[in-house]
Amino acid sequence: ALEAGKRTIDRVLVSRESGGHNLGGLLRAARAAGVPVTHLPKEVLARKTGSRAVHQGVAALVAPVAYAEAEGVCQAAALAPAGLLVVLDGIEDPRNLGAVIRTAAAAGAHGILLGTEETVGITPAVAKTAAGALERIPIAREPKLGRRLESLKSRGFRVVALDPRSERLWDAESYRGRVVVVAGGEARGLRRGLLDAADARVSLPLAGGIESLNVSVAVGAVLYEVVRQRGRPEKSEIPVIRLERP
Repeated sequence: ALEAGKRTIDRVLVSRESGGHNLGGLLRAARAAGVPVTHLPKEVLARKTGSRAVHQGVAALVAPVAYAEAEGVCQAAALAPAGLLVVLDGIEDPRNLGAVIRTAAAAGAHGILLGTEETVGITPAVAKTAAGALERIPIAREPKLGRRLESLKSRGFRVVALDPRSERLWDAESYRGRVVVVAGGEARGLRRGLLDAADARVSLPLAGGIESLNVSVAVGAVLYEVVRQRGRPEKSEIPVIRLERP
């Protein structure tokens, strides 16, 4: 969050018992950015972060993550000859979502679109699992994913859906050009309408007795097949087009 500079950081809290171990660079960055640093007893830090938090001796008071505009995310991706988007529908486990966000950012995706029906949003658990990736990739809510996929296809995107019933393997598909990777939730998978909107459906091979993969693992496998075919993702900030509201 300090490096990305996209959110207001009110204060950094550090456990006195941590002794500043491995935190020197972070504390120097906070002070350079004018962010106050407060040292607290570990019991006080634990109370402030909550009983379920795993804070590793440091925490920050920050503004909430702001969702990007879905249209802005799509416009920015469409400007890239090899635009890459991830569409997720029905993801209920925040840790799964956080893991997908981190992998998508690492693979150089231009953005993530989240459905609204039975799909978790950005929560503290998502932020923790994403481990900083929330600052690196725009995430938008999209209530009409089917219509959005059709719009993306009209802009030159090829839509590839993860479907365990498909006989086409994930590495048999071409991911050149603009691509949307679509995945469904842990319980019901992708809805029929989203499957029908896909240009291709792919699956990953499973050994006998295993019915499915964790969604974050499956999406990660496909995204890194994209990377394998395209080459190393560029190390750059992802542009987001800001839309003016009427």
